[in-house]
Amino acid sequence: MKKIATLLLAAGLVFGAATGASAIDFKAKGQWIMSFDYGQNGAFTGGNGRTGYSKSEDEFEAQQRVRLQLDAVASEALSGTVYFEIGNQRWGQNDSGGALGADGKVVEVKNAYIDWMVPQTDLKIRMGIQGVALPSFTTNSNSVLNDDVAAVVASYQFNENVGLTALWARPYNDNSSDWTDSRGKTYYGNYLDNVDLFALLVPLSFDGVKVTPWAMYGAIGPN
Repeated sequence: MKKIATLLLAAGLVFGAATGASAIDFKAKGQWIMSFDYGQNGAFTGGNGRTGYSKSEDEFEAQQRVRLQLDAVASEALSGTVYFEIGNQRWGQNDSGGALGADGKVVEVKNAYIDWMVPQTDLKIRMGIQGVALPSFTTNSNSVLNDDVAAVVASYQFNENVGLTALWARPYNDNSSDWTDSRGKTYYGNYLDNVDLFALLVPLSFDGVKVTPWAMYGAIGPN
């Protein structure tokens, strides 16, 4: 383990030495959304139904959301991105930070990743919490995977017609609780409770035709 840590430290020093002489440009962009809506929902939707039914939503609501993205660009071969989301904040609500005093803990890290290229090659790698979407032929969203997830994605373009993308994602790990069976034996929940996904995608582009065959394998726990 010490050898691995030493190698990682050495790699970090190499990257630091390679980029230390040049200035890093920080770029910021974001999105501010305000929403004011009024509507009467029947009991079927679980909203503000008629008398005698459960009511869970006001007729008038005001909400807001802020997304802020910061890009640190060292060069064309090395950059980092962090993407914050504040909200959704419902005006007047304590939990979302919209009540009097406005001190709710509602800042979320949506994305945080590094983009880099292997020296002397065209191999691009993105590692960290990022948006990953598998191809979809009939809809705009793949039903297997289309979400933010911690992953390492490597992509290479062989020519203008054929590319290759490989990824490893870890959507879940260390989220389980310890439990004891009827005989008093304790099982530690966070041990080998990880979910790992491995995928290969082959983007193909020809005159009038674009298609991306792909395959994904999922592994849960030790087996």
